[in-house]
Amino acid sequence: MKYFAIIDGEQKGPFELEELADAGVRPSTYVWCKGMRDWEKAEDVADICRMFRNRIHDLMHPKSVEALHADSATSETDGKDSTTDSPTPSRYDRILEQSQMQLPSLEEIDRMEDTSHPPTPMLAWAIFATILFFPPTGIAAICFAVKSSRQWKMGNAKEAYDLARSAKMWTGITFFLGLILYAALARLL
Repeated sequence: MKYFAIIDGEQKGPFELEELADAGVRPSTYVWCKGMRDWEKAEDVADICRMFRNRIHDLMHPKSVEALHADSATSETDGKDSTTDSPTPSRYDRILEQSQMQLPSLEEIDRMEDTSHPPTPMLAWAIFATILFFPPTGIAAICFAVKSSRQWKMGNAKEAYDLARSAKMWTGITFFLGLILYAALARLL
């Protein structure tokens, strides 16, 4: 199946499935192929997602890929003259070499985040949790929420998302500590 992709703001292609990663397609890249209604992110297309997952698996488990090499090498040499000095690299060798050079690390994949829109605003939830549940940790949640909003307005998307995650965490902590406090008070009364 031939795929087209929007890379650097331009439509490029057609590409075979195996060529997509080498062409610069990442999970957040929009792709299209015959039979699709509209352009979709590569991570939402099952075949492409499976291809990326297999490449990541091969990077994380090189021994299993080496076992495939050994199996394919023995099956290729069965019935052939094994006196050749330089065997041609198998398909798995080429895929492994390409994937090691061009796939981002798992840490980079975790850091890839869609920062084109503002992070979820947590200020209202932080204030709510502070007033009704546990003010000491709620104040921390409010501070992180305000800082997140400021960082977004200054154009620091990554910092804004990091601070929004902290605000969300402290809001949750405030909520659960408040529940524990209310439960303890209910037992005393």
